[in-house]
Amino acid sequence: MRYNRKLATVSPEEFAELMAIVYSEPAPARPLTPDDHWRRAYQLEQQSKRVLGSQADLFSGRTITHYRRHRPAAEVETPAMETIEAKLDRIADDPLATFGPERADRPAYLSRDDKAAILQGAANWLQVRQRVRIVDAPGAVDPAYGPHLFLGREGVIWRSCNGTFADHCYVFLDPVGAERTAKIRMVEVRDIEPIT
Repeated sequence: MRYNRKLATVSPEEFAELMAIVYSEPAPARPLTPDDHWRRAYQLEQQSKRVLGSQADLFSGRTITHYRRHRPAAEVETPAMETIEAKLDRIADDPLATFGPERADRPAYLSRDDKAAILQGAANWLQVRQRVRIVDAPGAVDPAYGPHLFLGREGVIWRSCNGTFADHCYVFLDPVGAERTAKIRMVEVRDIEPIT
């Protein structure tokens, strides 16, 4: 690619630097860890469990894939949802109120000490491949979306988080009903319990 002064929006030096980046060799991929190998194998296993088979069309149409039906989701008591009027009254004087209603048993924000205590309590079982169940969730802003939809669901810890989200982890949820795609959700550690 050549530098064209009529069309260019950068200097020739910047263009040369950009082209050096484009034509440089890609960084070598990091070697896969045992957890990475397990994630690939587990994902393929779950995919093969979801797919029942495929049926080719006789008249060169698209192939139809048939999926298994899974057991229904566990029945759990869903939290009461706020009405629009109650929500507007609650957030009227607080411009930063973006989350669902506060609960006395579950503070919306945890201090560093609270987060450290939760992680220390979960240190024995909080590891990739551990089977867990989602037992709690923050209050929902919109009843159609949010983590409360996954209450009672089971899965495996897919990946641990660190840094700002050290008190969270990703959970690969088991399929329920007619789900066809993998569900991997970020969940707070205080909202899950191990399954032994």
